Amino acid sequence: MHDPNDDLQAELAQLKVQLSAVQQENRILNEKLAAALDGTDLCLWQGLPQSGELTVFNLQNFDAGEMAPHFDLWLAKLHPEDRDAALQSYASHLSGNAPYYQAEYRAFRKDGGITWLWDRGRIVEWDHQGQPLRIMGAHLDITRRKEYEHRLAHMAHFDPLTGLANRRLLIEKLHTEVERTERNNQHFVLAMLDVDHFKKFNDKHGHEVGDRILMAVARHMEASLREYDVCGRWGGEEFLLILPQTTLEQAHSVVSRLRTGIPHVSIQVNKKVLSVTVSIGMTQHREGENFSDTLNRADAAMLEAKRCGRDCLLSA
Repeated sequence: MHDPNDDLQAELAQLKVQLSAVQQENRILNEKLAAALDGTDLCLWQGLPQSGELTVFNLQNFDAGEMAPHFDLWLAKLHPEDRDAALQSYASHLSGNAPYYQAEYRAFRKDGGITWLWDRGRIVEWDHQGQPLRIMGAHLDITRRKEYEHRLAHMAHFDPLTGLANRRLLIEKLHTEVERTERNNQHFVLAMLDVDHFKKFNDKHGHEVGDRILMAVARHMEASLREYDVCGRWGGEEFLLILPQTTLEQAHSVVSRLRTGIPHVSIQVNKKVLSVTVSIGMTQHREGENFSDTLNRADAAMLEAKRCGRDCLLSA
């Protein structure tokens, strides 16, 4: 007589074989995924909007303590300056107004440091009422990219020797200052500063010593000017000062103090103490002119100061 239990046992054995095969396939797929993601800084995540639960499937460069298992904890880790934009993108996708959620933001690590993340996800499951049930996505650690972008931006706008604004940034500042001055009917002053006899100094003591002098002059200018003034290296041994919201009379005391302090800025080379002086030409921006006109007048005043014996300040 045929025993039905035999059929049941056979079917059960077959299901066990199929389950084992599925589990093995799943392990292989997980291994392939892990290998594909290894070293990419990419983390896969899943969110349940209705409960706020968050799950990260691979940690990559993160410790478990860095990952937020709940939406509120993720929110608490967001940098305040990036929170609104990230939340707006997330809410826009959940409400159906955007095809996906995407944001770049800074997140606080447990050691207090900051990680930059590129984050993207989309809804993959809805409940029977059409409400988002599950969202899946990935975030990528872009900290190194952001640091690289920051270095490039710094190199594009700052002089590598002195650390001051370079000519490109100074021109941008001048455009901004002219527009602001014309709009608000205010004043600003430009001062062109040139290190006296710098070529002779460089030829006698060498370029390395010359560079040290330029760096010392730069630090003195930064310390002598007001918080809202701008100083930068225009080129070679020439520096440009921008004094916003300032008349020529007001600027005179600031720039005079800077000039008289320069000879006290010195460097030591072997047993010698070396210092320099500067010649400065200064002028006030005039209504209706472009910054080139103002700049040329300051440069002409500086050249006249050099012709008058150097180590002096002349206004035009």
